[in-house]
Amino acid sequence: MYRRLAVATAAVAVLLGGAVAPAVAATPAPAPVPATSAPAEIPNVVDVTAANYAQVMQWSHSKPVVLDFTASWCYWCQKQKPYLQRYNTEDDGAWVWARVDVDRNRDLYRQYGVRGIPALLNIQGGREAGSRMVGFDGPSSLRTWLNRL
Repeated sequence: MYRRLAVATAAVAVLLGGAVAPAVAATPAPAPVPATSAPAEIPNVVDVTAANYAQVMQWSHSKPVVLDFTASWCYWCQKQKPYLQRYNTEDDGAWVWARVDVDRNRDLYRQYGVRGIPALLNIQGGREAGSRMVGFDGPSSLRTWLNRL
């Protein structure tokens, strides 16, 4: 069919007194290649949800993730929070502070078998690695635990 159309087009062009270039099959232009950009930078602090949990686990392959199971009503969670913020800043992003609100993320709370809060879990390579820290015994014990990451 294509060959007949090309011959017919050339014949009509000759009759009209013009020259026609041989018909070439129309091939779509290749799709533009997106500019390669550097991988998105891993944040130092993130609020974990069901929607971004897989991404947080992916980050744990690059640097340690501290899953912080917490709640706004938890007294000891709130006492621990400023120290986590300070140590995360002092460590200049050496680990990701991944806050998990237990009221909004019951599935994660159950998945990790967390029985009390505050609870800190060391996640590396997509799974729990090392010890947990449950409760808040003060800034020095928190600092010691974070140094072991």
